[in-house]
Amino acid sequence: MRIKNIDLENFKPLVCVPIVDSRIEDGIETAKSLVSDNVEVIEWRLDFLRELSDIDALLEGLNKMSKICKDTILVGTIRSIEEGGKSELKENDVTNYLYKIAETRTCDFIDMEYYTYDRPENVISKLKEMGQKVICSHHDFDETPDDEVIFTLLEEMESSECDIVKMAVMPRTTTDVTRFMDICNSFSLETDKLTITMSMGNLGKASRFAGNVTGSCITFGSFNESSAPGQIDYKRLKEIIN
Repeated sequence: MRIKNIDLENFKPLVCVPIVDSRIEDGIETAKSLVSDNVEVIEWRLDFLRELSDIDALLEGLNKMSKICKDTILVGTIRSIEEGGKSELKENDVTNYLYKIAETRTCDFIDMEYYTYDRPENVISKLKEMGQKVICSHHDFDETPDDEVIFTLLEEMESSECDIVKMAVMPRTTTDVTRFMDICNSFSLETDKLTITMSMGNLGKASRFAGNVTGSCITFGSFNESSAPGQIDYKRLKEIIN
């Protein structure tokens, strides 16, 4: 898959930098800095924005962001509190937001929390009809589930019309990390879809630069403030990968 002439299947994970500013204009300025530093993927964490409730301001901000990221892959995300984010929006409200964002055609991908919906496949189908590429995601901040559970969750997301399957888990032991990485590698070899997988926290840091082993096409590095436990500075992460 190539987006804006950027290859997501080059056997080396691209470094995505989440923007977690609380104001739209600050996020725009951060994006300018990241783009000037040749960051290939930016995730705008919309759930961090104080203006999230102002849909008109949000859509206007997305239009500005899209112009800045004309050669950079842009991911739009509204992460719930249950999955490590800040959004308290209800399911219907989030769905409406995602549809409005898709209508603007500003984001290359929309990240959608698969298991927060009763019928996620319906939302994905609608987004796909609108021409929107979708990342189906699941984040477990409590544990690394059993192998069978991990495979089941990955396969359920894969069975949808999504473009990328994403899963992040929290390890309690180093064995959790190696076990998860091994499962992700096996899954990536079985699926035709791209995957983004990582083990979080300090224990899971190794998984963030081992995409060539786990099959993960994107990894996440921080700029000033991290959006998840275990993220390291994006410049350092890029050095390690290269």
